[in-house]
Parts: sequence; C-alpha cells; structure tokens
Amino acid sequence: MMEIEALGAVVCGLSVDGSERLARFAEKYRLPFVLLSDRGGAVAARYGSLINLGLLKFARRNTFLIDPKGRVAAVYLGVQPARNAADMIAGLKELNRA
Repeated sequence: MMEIEALGAVVCGLSVDGSERLARFAEKYRLPFVLLSDRGGAVAARYGSLINLGLLKFARRNTFLIDPKGRVAAVYLGVQPARNAADMIAGLKELNRA
C-alpha cells in the first residue's frame, strides 16, 4: 500500500453495499484504504462492473487505474486480491514513465 501511495496514487474501493456494512467489513479485514458505498450501483454500472439480478446487485472485482487527468489508463478485470497490488504497482510505474 505504501509503495502505491509513493507512486502518487490514491486507493479506494467501491461496493454496492451500504456504508455501515462496508465499515464493518473494512474494520474486520483492517483494510488500509477507503471503501465507498455505491448503494444504487450507478457508478459500478458506468464502469461496466455491475451485476444486476433484479433485487440483488453485485459489483465485479475490477480495478481501474485512473490517470491524473481523470482518464482510465488501465483496466484489470476479475482481479485476484493476492496479485492486485503488484499489478497496480507495475501499472503505476508504466503510467509514470509515459
């Protein structure tokens, strides 16, 4: 996490769960980043990450690397939590070289 921040990035997570549930989840797993609640799924839908099953909505585990101008620089679909930080570090280094 510190290496990601040292490369100039801010990390946050987005979920369709409510803020209270996210707070409990973040505390339970001691997440070192902020989780944002997208209760209606509007943001997840705009990023093509919403699974909508009618009454049930889920956000896919995708990661988006957004450059300083607010443009999506890289998309990582179906991320594996164990590898995601290393992928982000490599992507950030590439972005910083450009």
